[in-house]
Amino acid sequence: METGTPATTQTVVVAPQARSTWKDWLPVISLLVIIGGVLLTAGGVLRQVNDNTLRIDKLEIRADQRDVQLGDLRMQMAGANAKLDLLVNRTGGAGK
Repeated sequence: METGTPATTQTVVVAPQARSTWKDWLPVISLLVIIGGVLLTAGGVLRQVNDNTLRIDKLEIRADQRDVQLGDLRMQMAGANAKLDLLVNRTGGAGK
């Protein structure tokens, strides 16, 4: 004899998963924006370093050319001074 209770079945209702919104992706979007900014900044810095290196190279070349010109000018001045000394000695010296 069965005097028990009738068998019941339980059903569990599961809500459908909520769709992800743009707010769920905000950390990923922020990270990508930060990485992009870092890359742009690094590229700008590298470009500036290359520009400065080129300018320094040009200035060094210019300085070397001026050193050569200054040496040539000194040689010309030494020659002119030597000629003047010869003229002064031939004419009997200055102040005699």
